Amino acid sequence: MSQFLALLSGPSRVDRSTLAKNAVAGVIVGLIAFPLAIALTVAVGVPPIAGLYTAIFAGGLASAFGGSRFNITGPTAALVPLLLHVVLIHGPQALPLLAMMAGVLLIGMGLLRFGRVIRYMPALVVVGFTAGIAISIATGQLNGLLGLSGTDPGLEHFHERIVDTARHLRSITPAAAALGTASVVFLFWWQQSARRVPGALIVIVVATALTFFLDLPVETVASKYGELPHSFPRPSLAFLNAGLAFDLLPQALAIATLAGVESLLSAVVADGMVVGYPRHDPDRELIGQGIANVVAPIFGAIPATAAIARTAAGIRNGATSRLTGVFHALTVLVLTLLLGGLAGHIPLTALAAILIVVAYGIADVPELMKLLRGSPREDLLVLAGTMIVTVVLDLTFAIALGVITSVVLLLRRLTAVPVVAEILADVADGDDVEGVGAQVPLDVAALMRSRPDVLFFTAQGIISFHSAAAFESLLPSHDHRPLIIRMRDVHHVDSSGLLTLQGIIEHRHRVGSRVILTETPPAVIAAMERFGLVAALREGGVAPSIEAALATIPPPVGAK
Repeated sequence: MSQFLALLSGPSRVDRSTLAKNAVAGVIVGLIAFPLAIALTVAVGVPPIAGLYTAIFAGGLASAFGGSRFNITGPTAALVPLLLHVVLIHGPQALPLLAMMAGVLLIGMGLLRFGRVIRYMPALVVVGFTAGIAISIATGQLNGLLGLSGTDPGLEHFHERIVDTARHLRSITPAAAALGTASVVFLFWWQQSARRVPGALIVIVVATALTFFLDLPVETVASKYGELPHSFPRPSLAFLNAGLAFDLLPQALAIATLAGVESLLSAVVADGMVVGYPRHDPDRELIGQGIANVVAPIFGAIPATAAIARTAAGIRNGATSRLTGVFHALTVLVLTLLLGGLAGHIPLTALAAILIVVAYGIADVPELMKLLRGSPREDLLVLAGTMIVTVVLDLTFAIALGVITSVVLLLRRLTAVPVVAEILADVADGDDVEGVGAQVPLDVAALMRSRPDVLFFTAQGIISFHSAAAFESLLPSHDHRPLIIRMRDVHHVDSSGLLTLQGIIEHRHRVGSRVILTETPPAVIAAMERFGLVAALREGGVAPSIEAALATIPPPVGAK
């Protein structure tokens, strides 16, 4: 037992103080997670017990096997739109299979060391789809918040749900609307300052008591989903279905990608909140999340990922190790066993209120407004495009669109930076110059100026598919003087760049001229040697300096 606790607590010594700190933090996070697990599962259209099982089993397994000592895992708002889409098409019974498939993909991504790659997801894409998710969640809770009747639960898209809500506003339930609105106001007020008691738990307790003792005419968890079981689940693999698995493959890939991004973002946030602890292992975190999603569905769970808000709550309440995540899972288990029967009395309007406030939090509205006001217009295209497509169409399309747009804009900016420039055009005799020429010593500049029979250029950055055409076009093809290219600031040359250099060399040789590369970095020389360019340059085609290169070019006849 002590060895297991040591594994969970990390390199720090396991003592009563460590256990006490993490137990307190875990209990507090468990109290936060209990109502959220119910609310998030209801938002997906699945019996709430599935969310509680997810917090218990996925939460415990991810903490034990993941790469972050602070991440808290369970059902999250980020997954709601994707899971709702699957439920509407394939039914609730598809979610355990979807979770297991996503888990297998996450394990594969971790083994292939994709953890560091996922972290390069453009930040504006993450902000955009997170804001889109928040809008989808908030608008999807309006019917429950207002107690509307007769609405169509099968509508998935934002505009359809809004129109459907507007059409049924006359069916509002005053008691539900009053209770839900009061809950929203209370939650926003409660979170204005740090408090140890979670506001969501207070809302659940008070709203449930009012509904029960005043016999309010509002829909409850039990009236919609039946009574919640309050017993330990029996493991089962009855959900396995090869045909359904094939249909779910695109959604499983989307869930795995989103779960990976969300979990690693949470781990990065956690690392930034603490000092003196090792940073998370991204590949191990993917594997841990994968294990959680593979095993937890056997006990009735749905797809899970790390939750940034719950992770931050654990740290703020003294978390120092993985034990917090384990105690969080145990707390939810105890609450489920003791209070599962009472959870059926929770009014749906209170759960809707909690989710609306959660949506506001995950959208990070103040930061979003700051980006909208201060970002360059091109960046706003990525942010707004990702957000709109997430809301109107689909999260998978939104991520793909955001990444592709970001890459296109990056290439556009890279091609705007000159990859090669003439040196002497920037060098003024004796001046303290700026630009390309500023990197050339004045004595070398004087030597270059004394040789008007030679062309001098400097290359920089990456000679790649995005810049190879510009590189070639900036070199004067009709000037047949010997060409010296200073390569000191070239960091990489890919196949497109090598082919371009080959064409430049061959053209110069055909017209009886020369190309000499100077100060070329070793990695670039190695790539050129493998491609055969060093041999193509012929003897003297690679020189250590501009002076050495000029020494191999005889001055014109009659020159002083």
